Amino acid sequence: MSRRMRALALAAVAVLALPWPGMAQAALKRPGAAAVSSEPSGGNGTIYVGTYARNVLVVDEASFRVRDSIPVSIGIPYHLALSTDRKRLHVIDPFEEKIEILDLASHKSLGVISLSYGNTRVRISTMAFDPLQRYALLIIKGVTKRKDRYEIGRPTLVKYDLARHAVSDTIRWPGGQERDNAQILFSPKGDLLYFFTNDGILVWDAETFKQVDKWDMTSMSLDEGLGRINFSFTSDIYEEPGYYTGAFRMPDPVNHRAFMGLARIDLANRKLLDYYTFGPAVGVQLRLAPGRTRAYGLQSAVGNYLIWAFDLENHRLISKTEFTGRPRMTLSVSTNGSQLYIGTAGSTIDRYDAATVHYLGTLNLGADMTQLEIVPASASAPPR
Repeated sequence: MSRRMRALALAAVAVLALPWPGMAQAALKRPGAAAVSSEPSGGNGTIYVGTYARNVLVVDEASFRVRDSIPVSIGIPYHLALSTDRKRLHVIDPFEEKIEILDLASHKSLGVISLSYGNTRVRISTMAFDPLQRYALLIIKGVTKRKDRYEIGRPTLVKYDLARHAVSDTIRWPGGQERDNAQILFSPKGDLLYFFTNDGILVWDAETFKQVDKWDMTSMSLDEGLGRINFSFTSDIYEEPGYYTGAFRMPDPVNHRAFMGLARIDLANRKLLDYYTFGPAVGVQLRLAPGRTRAYGLQSAVGNYLIWAFDLENHRLISKTEFTGRPRMTLSVSTNGSQLYIGTAGSTIDRYDAATVHYLGTLNLGADMTQLEIVPASASAPPR
């Protein structure tokens, strides 16, 4: 090659190496890339990831590496739920027929809940575990296969004794109204149950299952002219027991539009502690940061992936930042609050700096995931 040709070739390489719009993120985000080890860690917690490989992977948050795998005997761990003391993981299979209880300290199974028998498959549509690990409340429905048909049973609310591994009682439906599923929450001490209905939240004694109170949420004090807030009582690893912080939608009956905002509710005392709106309603998945002074939201619409940052102390939206997302995903906040994790679906967890939404790296799990849960290292039990 002549000297002139070599010079032209080097010039072409230099041009190709110049930055172009979007290149910084595209170059960093290599599919299947390992986590960037030079970046500071997001904390010292543990991440538990259910996968289609029929196991729960144990990820060390500090190194962002898989350090162990917990086998699941019931099949794919389709849904994961932490126990109140954060010592157990309740895993349900995709057919909602079996629940396996995993001990997080030993990484061993503590048993399987399955109520199917003979030709009857019993589905479990709702599960709520007593914080003291005495029993679980389950809403079940049996489907029996006959030679020429299937017989569908009636939904039943039962008490499952965790020590005896058997149904110990059938509980009457509130108002005699059967339900295929319902939201049921325990108080932090396990002495009360909250049963959610269209007419309000029923408060039951957790020993007798008798109603002791009722909270009609339509009575919450709102600004004049505004309608009832539509709030989802979703638990968050960084929230205080008995409290719930989340996004809500609220109709404006005058202008016929919907607002979105954030609210915090004290369920034990049946109080709306705080609420404020940010503008027109948008679907945002909200996650608290440790300390509850910040929160982050994930807006996930194809071609419009945004990370929202909220200042909860001053009731303001800090920023909305576009990033390279995926068609279906979930957001988690690291245990020291410095990083954001994007996972589900797919086989990778992406890390972003919480302040700048700068991409930090990717962990390849080797199998598609179903769900992930984070447990802080300093909290074997929730903060009191």
